[in-house]
Amino acid sequence: MKYRKTSGAAIALAMALSGGGTALGQDLLAANPLSGDEKAIRSGKGWFRNTCTPCHGGRADGMGDMGTGADLRKLKIGFRGFYATVKNGRQVPGRAQFMPSFSFLEDKTIFEIGAYLETLAIEGANWKEGEVNK
Repeated sequence: MKYRKTSGAAIALAMALSGGGTALGQDLLAANPLSGDEKAIRSGKGWFRNTCTPCHGGRADGMGDMGTGADLRKLKIGFRGFYATVKNGRQVPGRAQFMPSFSFLEDKTIFEIGAYLETLAIEGANWKEGEVNK
């Protein structure tokens, strides 16, 4: 896999468009500004392992110790949906288990976790609005 470097300007733009983490709007980029950034992927992997694995499992397959979380390798809600779910949490009708809000995480950290998860995506996943992994 070939990685590209992302400038600080791209991160600043994404954070400005997202309101600096205070609110999610349609202005948030459709694709993660840290997608493919090697340093962000490494950092995101650490954050994921320390924060997300109890529910989502170490392989992001949804088989965590605390129950069955979403299989993030098959994400279908796009980057905006991922960001909104992490910031606001998500209750799925008919399921007792829910995704709690992680609103305390900085936007950059959410972008890094997303960059890592994109490397685990399987066919059919949708990390960028309008683009499906093949």
